[in-house]
Amino acid sequence: MSHSIRSHRKSRTGCNNCKVRRVKCNEAKPHCTGCIRGGYECLYAANVTVNRQANPPVQSNSSVPKDYIDLQPMPSFQQLSEGTVYSAKHILDIRLIHHYCIFTAKYFAKAFPEKVSIALMVDIPQLGFKHEFLMDAILLVSMTHLSCTDPVTTETLPVYLYRDQALRSLRRAVADISSQTLRAVRGASVLLATVSLATDRITKQSGLWTANWLTLALGQRNFHIPASPPQHSTTTPSQDDIESPSNRYGSFTDIPAPGTIVADIQRALYSKGNDCAHLEILHKDAMELSRLIAVLEHPYEESWLEKKIKAWAFDVVSPEFVELVRQAQPLALIILAYYLALFKFLPDTWTYQGVATHDIGEIYNTIDPAWVGYISVPKMALQINDRTALAQMLSTNRHE
Repeated sequence: MSHSIRSHRKSRTGCNNCKVRRVKCNEAKPHCTGCIRGGYECLYAANVTVNRQANPPVQSNSSVPKDYIDLQPMPSFQQLSEGTVYSAKHILDIRLIHHYCIFTAKYFAKAFPEKVSIALMVDIPQLGFKHEFLMDAILLVSMTHLSCTDPVTTETLPVYLYRDQALRSLRRAVADISSQTLRAVRGASVLLATVSLATDRITKQSGLWTANWLTLALGQRNFHIPASPPQHSTTTPSQDDIESPSNRYGSFTDIPAPGTIVADIQRALYSKGNDCAHLEILHKDAMELSRLIAVLEHPYEESWLEKKIKAWAFDVVSPEFVELVRQAQPLALIILAYYLALFKFLPDTWTYQGVATHDIGEIYNTIDPAWVGYISVPKMALQINDRTALAQMLSTNRHE
């Protein structure tokens, strides 16, 4: 009895994973049925570089198909067939990227518009697989979130090491920034700034936590592509990876000018014998802060006020002011102390926990005793939990 053998035409356009596994591909796009069922990443030949010569000749008894496509930096088929040994760091990194995608990104996405939320949950992880410095930032963000939300793990997670690695790799990326890395550099900078305060708290950093935070927040405004001759390109200057990320939280254009600076700051700036060379810069940043404090005199939505408080750091404050803070210049620290008092109006979450108390205490211990009297109101603010009473106290000081 003869059996007819069904003819089968070999697919030349199937996905790479099905070719490696030597199974029939139905060539559905963007994901074939086989990859969907197996949970594999589905890539087609047009999306990867074919590198046949980079592989040694295949022996007749080899299990590697002749049309094997090199998916570097993925390990070779031979290496996979020999078995995989995961180090403790491999396991931790897998755990962290899972935690980021399932929990961390969703937590931050609640505070942003839908477009930014999608970027955090989808675009940023995908971009991280192309740029190691961004992946370092993602892993640190996830580890910081995990440490804060699951205190039992805090002592076992090497937050300090991951923080150091993320900062070092970002510095290298900034030094060699290009149009291909600009978007990833900005993403890494914003991610690191977002968890900077919490990371400093967990690692028990000395000094002002907000000094590091302001530096990272300011950095995302200053990344520019090195000048180069114009070239023909399919991209346009209006795309997200090229345009400036200014006003990430919103400018102060919708807040009326206060007219006067907070009384204690005004007295400090123009005290007798003060010959500060940066008086004009400090006056401008103090005026913008006073504009923010003036908001407290009127009805406001808490979510709107939260964005404005963040905007002062991310979008408004001058680079010169941040540098003066890092130098522990007394007048800059007095202005910063009033800004820290506004942290009492931010949500009581792990991202801001303990920051105002720690940094106002640092300022009090850092500045000369002659300046201590000018931060008495921020010191008192730490003891007030009623937001209405706190708003009234800060506003009253503005009108003295």
